[in-house]
Amino acid sequence: MASPKVSLEQWRILHCIIAEGGFNQAAKKLNKSQSAISYAIAKMQEQLGMEILTINGRKAELTEAGELLLRRSKTLLSEAECLEAAAQALYQGWEPVISIAAETLFPIHILMQALEKLGKSAPHTRVEIIESVMSGTIELIEKHAVDLAITANLPKGGSGIPLMDIEFTLVAAPSHPLAQQNEPIVFSQLAQHRQIIVRDSGEHRTGLGGWQKAEQRWTFSNLSTAKTALLNGHGFSWSPTCLMHAELEAGQIVPLQLEHKSRRKTTLYLTYPEIDARGPAVKLLETLLLDSIAEYRETLPKCLTA
Repeated sequence: MASPKVSLEQWRILHCIIAEGGFNQAAKKLNKSQSAISYAIAKMQEQLGMEILTINGRKAELTEAGELLLRRSKTLLSEAECLEAAAQALYQGWEPVISIAAETLFPIHILMQALEKLGKSAPHTRVEIIESVMSGTIELIEKHAVDLAITANLPKGGSGIPLMDIEFTLVAAPSHPLAQQNEPIVFSQLAQHRQIIVRDSGEHRTGLGGWQKAEQRWTFSNLSTAKTALLNGHGFSWSPTCLMHAELEAGQIVPLQLEHKSRRKTTLYLTYPEIDARGPAVKLLETLLLDSIAEYRETLPKCLTA
């Protein structure tokens, strides 16, 4: 017949005895009688069929087998504590997971700053971030596929909290022909060169993504690969100035001078598929996100205003 399994409480008692230095000290720490502590260890050794503790004077010492089991049981106790904490978090109403649709235009370090703070208050809430573009964000909101969204366009009839303005500048690598001409560029000239575009991530792709009249286009689904193409001189682009700030400062890309205004601007909003369905983690993240934007307001490039 198989022997009864050792309980988590018995493992906790063993760890406490070793940490505190003896049975009496562990009894005080755990608010138990010394006889209860002694019985738990005696029963444990009986169940395991081996001696795990010896008494040297007044101090409890582990046997060789006991040292091995103590090391292995640390993981067991740690996982049990995490499980208990997660259950307590759910009992208190914290969401087990929240999903965020984040427009790729939004500076990701600001979101990460807010999420880092969220993790300290809600460590058992997992976070899923979906990087989306234009109508792709709207579709996620309308399908209730996310808990909150950062978007440049609000759903029809929807409302949101303005977060910041993102400015776009017409840019190209210094080696690009458009960057090397001295006179201002006219739109007819742009049409003769390749445009670098980030694709609308929506299924129906209703977003136009700015001026798209160039005969040649390279369309990417990811902003970072579009940036690589731009840096390597493969075309021009209307790019979010703040996300290109380092490259502009380093001269890796340069603004192109149009005959008419060559800067555009869009506002990013924080919105929800169902504002009344927000849980405590989502509500806290909203506060932390706004705090992070305010915190970085003075340090962010002038092209971004909160």
